Amino acid sequence: MDLGGTKIAAGLVGTDGRIRHSVSAPTPALQGPGAVLDAVASAVAELTGDDVRAVGVGGAGAIDARTGTVLSATDALPGWTGTRLTAELRQRTGLPVAVDNDVRAHALGEAWQGGAAGRSPVLFLAVGTGVGAALLVDGAPQRGARSVAGH
Repeated sequence: MDLGGTKIAAGLVGTDGRIRHSVSAPTPALQGPGAVLDAVASAVAELTGDDVRAVGVGGAGAIDARTGTVLSATDALPGWTGTRLTAELRQRTGLPVAVDNDVRAHALGEAWQGGAAGRSPVLFLAVGTGVGAALLVDGAPQRGARSVAGH
């Protein structure tokens, strides 16, 4: 799932990397973190008719993937800093949840099934609502001491 400042895009991805079903919705950013988390949970619910086993989220801002907490965010998502993404989404969906920075998650996808497959190191640059980067070495994301390496 891609959780951005303007749009939430979710897809059911098979073990082969193919998207089986997808949904998207505007991010209700100005309504606060609770509304954003509810919208993410709604997107997951739209996919649960399929065989959803876990939720993976690439979210805007600096995210500590170990704790699942947003460390800092831009004004595109007011109040987002400090949001406990993993815990809140696990509570709302009842599913295992893994979260990371959106650009880092995208880079991992490219290393798994895309143009970066089999390559190292990989520097991935994304330009969208914001600008971000991710660095992978031997397929592993380089996070840095504050979870912003490459960013």
